[in-house]
Amino acid sequence: MIHQTHLTFKNELKSRIAGRTKYIILHHSEVTAPHTLEDVHRWHLNKGWAGIGYHYFISKDGEIYEGRPKDTVGAHTYGYNDNSVGVCFEGNFDREEMGDRQLNAGIKLLCRLRQDYSDATIVRHGQLVKGKSCPGRHFPFDKLSEP
Repeated sequence: MIHQTHLTFKNELKSRIAGRTKYIILHHSEVTAPHTLEDVHRWHLNKGWAGIGYHYFISKDGEIYEGRPKDTVGAHTYGYNDNSVGVCFEGNFDREEMGDRQLNAGIKLLCRLRQDYSDATIVRHGQLVKGKSCPGRHFPFDKLSEP
């Protein structure tokens, strides 16, 4: 189940054309301390953004939250925001490993997104932006990107 959050965004969000979705981009929040989708939303607002840049947030306890509405342009990967869906996993996977509950929730969400965007490729943030390790060296990408 995806929790609807109904966040308030500072600016009007641009519409994203679903048929142009080429990528599902996986991220980590880079923070090991517990935090919520609302925390990430506040951090992004403090950067001067409209609000959370990710379309989905998966907490360590395996809960899935809607961030930005999926039919809007994200703010998670410069140069790819208008043709992608951004998924952020709570944690810093350069320093920690993902637990089973979060992994299973990620698998469930990505199965659904593969159905919605059958032509999209699942990629790591760092594959598209040089110099980024995101979503981290311990991130279980192979388990999450399998068909």
